[in-house]
Amino acid sequence: MNFEFSDDQKQLRDQARRYLAEHSPPKAVRAVLEGKAPYDKALWKGLAEMGFLGVAIPEEFGGAGAGHLELCVIAEEMGRALAPVPFSSTIYLAAEAIMLAGSAEQKAKW
Repeated sequence: MNFEFSDDQKQLRDQARRYLAEHSPPKAVRAVLEGKAPYDKALWKGLAEMGFLGVAIPEEFGGAGAGHLELCVIAEEMGRALAPVPFSSTIYLAAEAIMLAGSAEQKAKW
């Protein structure tokens, strides 16, 4: 059995790692932890623009249509960078709940 990431998954990992290294340095993480903002809004917007937030959401709903393994690749890099964003609560909790149990209207809206 081969447990290695595919070349595309490695490329996604490397892209996320580079982006987070540049946009989520320890200084930015500390600013959120010590400040009043609940998360880094600029980083969140940038992650959305990179397509990372919709990686496991089907294309018909505006996502990348990749898969859960790709979602794990992104999540691992978010944790590695200590990215101060609501990724777990919104992307792999709320979005997954909507995809699993939401109506067609909810899926289209959210």
